[in-house]
This record gives sequence, C-alpha cells and structure tokens, in this order.
Amino acid sequence: MAVMSADTRRTRAGDTRALLLRTAERLYAERGLAAVSLRQIVEAAGVGNNSALAYHFGARPDVVHAIGEVHAPGIAAHARTLVAASRDAGDPREHVACLVLPYVRHLAGLGVPSWFARFTAQVAADPSFGDGLHSHAELAPVLEVASTRVWAHMPRLSPAEITLRTSMLRQGLIHTCAQQEALAAAGTPVDWDRVGSALTDAATGLVLASRA
Repeated sequence: MAVMSADTRRTRAGDTRALLLRTAERLYAERGLAAVSLRQIVEAAGVGNNSALAYHFGARPDVVHAIGEVHAPGIAAHARTLVAASRDAGDPREHVACLVLPYVRHLAGLGVPSWFARFTAQVAADPSFGDGLHSHAELAPVLEVASTRVWAHMPRLSPAEITLRTSMLRQGLIHTCAQQEALAAAGTPVDWDRVGSALTDAATGLVLASRA
C-alpha cells in the first residue's frame, strides 16, 4: 500500500475544509443558523466522518467565523482601494461608497449561484454574532476610516444617532444584497453595478438627512 505524503495529506485536508465551509455557507444561507446542525453539514458535503466539521473548526460559532474569514480579505481589498482613492474627496457620496461598494463588488465576483449575501443576512439576524464581518481584524480598520470620513459631514449628530443610522445603513445593505442574490440564484440577471450605485445613493441620503 502506498504511503500518502505529507503534502498530499495537507492538500486533502484543505480540500475537505473548503468543501465543508462551502456546504455550511449554503445551508446556513438557505435554512438559517439555528436550523442546521454540524452533522447535517457533514452529510450534505458527503464527508464520511461525522465529526469532520468539529475536528476542522469546532462548534457552530467557529464555523460561522471561518466562513467570514474566507470572504473578509476580498472585501477588505476592495475597501482599501476605495478608501485610498477617496482620501481627499469633498463629496460625501464618495466616502459612503467606501462602506457600500466593497461588499457589493465582492458579491459580484462570486458568480452564480452564490450564498454569501444570504448567509450574511442570517448572521445579521442572530444577535449572538454581534457585528459579524465588521469586526474582522483585516476589515474593521479600513471600515473605521471610511466611517469616520462619512460622519464628519454631519458633525451635529449625536453618537447615538450615528450608531442608529450606521445600523440602518448596514441592514439596508445586507438585506438588499441578500434579496438580489436570491433573484440571481432563481435565474433573474442582477446588475451589481446598478445595485451598488442605488445603495450608495440611498445610504448617502440616510447619512445626510437632517433632523427635523
């Protein structure tokens, strides 16, 4: 019997991890976090070892975090490019775009079908996961820079009002994109550039809306 090399074992382990994460992302997106067990993910992935997911990742929060780890670097790369390009911009819309377009462009690059937008919506709906991707170590700092620039255009807003509007912006982005992803999965073509532009316009209006 041939002995499997260390490189082959690592490659197979990496392939198994990737398959488990893709399957978990799809099932969580379709059914919700609480409705999917680790065993169901393993079975859907066709992996023979029922403890494979726990072995590779741990409990459900660890699996959710690992899925975010797959996507966050791509979103962060888009964000860094936009933040650098808009550094001296006087138009608040350009700074708002730094909060909106990185996520939309990442989704556009995933192709069809994809599940990440709907997965993100499920995470956002579960209070036990807090800020989700927004707390990712690579993504959080660049979003903080963009957010600071955005709210500098509304200096009279209180911290509580900024927090509320930020939450509204985030929820609008997440759930609109989840809806668009679902349409794409059902066969309706989605123009992600148009989605990104519309969301940026709407978010800019939210940011700049004056208090009566």
